[in-house]
Amino acid sequence: MKKFLASVFVAAALLIGGTLFVQAEDADAAMLLRVYNPNSGEHHYTANTNERNHLVKVGWRNEGNAWETPASGTAVYRLYNPNNGGDHHYTINANEKNHLVKVGWRYEGVSWQSGGSVPVYRLYNPNAKTGTHHYTLHASEKDHLVKVGWRYEGIGFYSTKAASNNNPNPGVTPKKVDVNITGVGGVEQGVSGSYRLLYSNKPFDQANLSGNARIDFSANGTMTGNKSDYEMQFVIAGNGKACGQVGVGLHYQAGSDANFAQGRINTTNINFPANSGVTGQQYYSVNTNAPRIANGQTVHLRVKYFASGYVQNFVNNTLVGQYKTNLTAEGGAYILHDTTNTPLKIRNLKVLRDGKDVTNSGRPSFANTNYDHSNGSVAGAY
Repeated sequence: MKKFLASVFVAAALLIGGTLFVQAEDADAAMLLRVYNPNSGEHHYTANTNERNHLVKVGWRNEGNAWETPASGTAVYRLYNPNNGGDHHYTINANEKNHLVKVGWRYEGVSWQSGGSVPVYRLYNPNAKTGTHHYTLHASEKDHLVKVGWRYEGIGFYSTKAASNNNPNPGVTPKKVDVNITGVGGVEQGVSGSYRLLYSNKPFDQANLSGNARIDFSANGTMTGNKSDYEMQFVIAGNGKACGQVGVGLHYQAGSDANFAQGRINTTNINFPANSGVTGQQYYSVNTNAPRIANGQTVHLRVKYFASGYVQNFVNNTLVGQYKTNLTAEGGAYILHDTTNTPLKIRNLKVLRDGKDVTNSGRPSFANTNYDHSNGSVAGAY
């Protein structure tokens, strides 16, 4: 797998395989296109269809239209950092452009024009090395990114209107998995014709969650493996018939499909809501934007389930999934467990219920807060 997918540009034109393509500054009003690099985390914006098509051909993901740009307005400068994984940056500020050139960025000319009445918000991720800036017309997306640690930097530029098919993260066509073994609410049963869905980057459900979670389940986990398919799951399950289960998993699967992060440990969100049926409402979602994890690396895992029916999953304190769901807890108890088929170390396990530490007062509790195991599940009821 390529570590980073490359693109090479010169001044106000694009050089692909020895062919020069004119950049957007020579065009009339245009629709800005958006592509995503699943290996570096960078979103790239261009009005040049040939450039978009080339990047998709070499492995970038086509995310459709971004927004409409006017024929005239304020120039949006485009810069490229050859020393940091190939990151691009866009700005209308000539002083910012000149400063970046001074410190080693490559100026690539005017990419499009800023103008109109629709604001395009600019955000910065202080924890990333590539794809550090993100631009969106959606206030809800902006607010969500700020909530999970991005820094809002104001309005980057303006658009005449949003694209009709704009989607912050469309992902790819989901795949059917677990055919003929899915039961109602996450129970493993041989139900003919049933299936779960495997998504890539299923968009988060938007909600402003505050206060204590009903169940807050966390630990430091270290997973090692030496085979082509190994995983661990960190799960909050309901209790009773068709009770459902939700949580986060770490999974290594050999292969080269970057859409589903094959060939490296991926972060997978699990959502099997109670009484969800057997026709696709249950799913896994591979989050290719989640923090990278190495074999044998210790990571902090956390799953929070709220009384409002939302689940939040965290890896190394980064929110990797937030979904509307539902668990049924007969008798008021939830079943918490980690499941693995490879050597796993769990340290500093903690369980909070409505903000109160109940780690040692379950029904029953986990036997230990630090333990090692390599197959099956370790569980507690709270």
